[in-house]
Amino acid sequence: MRPRLIATDLDGTFLDGVGRYDAHRFDQQLAKMQARQIRFVVTTGDPLDHAQELFAPLKNRATITYVVEDGALIAQATGQVLQCAAIAPARWQAATNWIRRTPLMTGCFVIACGWKKAYTQLPAAGQRFQESRVFYPSLTHVDDLNTVTDSILKLDLTWLKTDIVPQVAAFNRRFVGNLVATSSGLGGMNVTLPGVNKAAALQYLGDRWQIGSGQMAAFGDSGNDLAMLREVGQGFAVANAAPEVLAGSPQQTSDTNEAGAVLNQIDRWLD
Repeated sequence: MRPRLIATDLDGTFLDGVGRYDAHRFDQQLAKMQARQIRFVVTTGDPLDHAQELFAPLKNRATITYVVEDGALIAQATGQVLQCAAIAPARWQAATNWIRRTPLMTGCFVIACGWKKAYTQLPAAGQRFQESRVFYPSLTHVDDLNTVTDSILKLDLTWLKTDIVPQVAAFNRRFVGNLVATSSGLGGMNVTLPGVNKAAALQYLGDRWQIGSGQMAAFGDSGNDLAMLREVGQGFAVANAAPEVLAGSPQQTSDTNEAGAVLNQIDRWLD
């Protein structure tokens, strides 16, 4: 069945391993989707400026809606904000302080993702800071995260290892009812408010556009995609998805992100 709304994660799902996609092919698909009144939604843990930059060369980019910061911010292509869920300073500061003093969390890089900018205590001249700016163009060094006054939408934690199941579990035990952590792939963990996630964002857009969840499709590869994949009528884990996502997703694609899994499936719907 052809969906009325198609949502996709970016890294590891829509984008290949170096962050690229077939722009010409997708631009043509966007035009066809608009003609058939199919909504296209980007759902990502990345910030809005980075997500919009990826699609800036497209003629039909104005048709894209953005769910960014793992659902904490929903915006139209014009930049108009539809919904925002900021974390109270006392909550996110309690989390960063606990992370700093908890041995299990040792070795992670922390980014506080704000409304205006992203903030980190990583040295600005360091390699990890420069690598992070690929995803957070506004990344700013601060000596102490607790001095940040910007509204924080999400915490982004990254380890130089892929298995962070114990860290996610420990965080969720400690902050149950206050904050929620989910894995974001490649050693990453995102922290948002309870009830703030990609699935809830799609519910909001469905209500706004009068599209039922059964008329939606979604693609993902990581733990922060799983609720979204289960929420929609057609939820696809790409073939390269994390084991827990492959096991828990309603459906799987036969293609990986490197093989254009999302674009291939969109072609099948549009044929």
